[in-house]
Amino acid sequence: QCRIMPENTLEDKILTLYGAAAENTLLNAMNRTVESLIEDYGEVPDDLHVAGLLLANHLYEHRGPTTNVSLSVVPYALDWLWKPYAILASNKKEE
Repeated sequence: QCRIMPENTLEDKILTLYGAAAENTLLNAMNRTVESLIEDYGEVPDDLHVAGLLLANHLYEHRGPTTNVSLSVVPYALDWLWKPYAILASNKKEE
């Protein structure tokens, strides 16, 4: 996704961090766990794998903070990929 040659391993640690951050961000936004996705869909849907790749790539390409001088917006397509899997409210009744 980031178009890095396989022999270039200098940034493997940061890419691993960005991948983990992307996964955690998506799971938190969806109010989900990996286990709940597997329970509902049999596996983590491909859409969410793509969303994770897009977000990790965005983090890799835009490493600095966003300011009014340098604006870098997360791709809008990301919303299309993860929002159908979001749980908007808890189904659990409070006792």
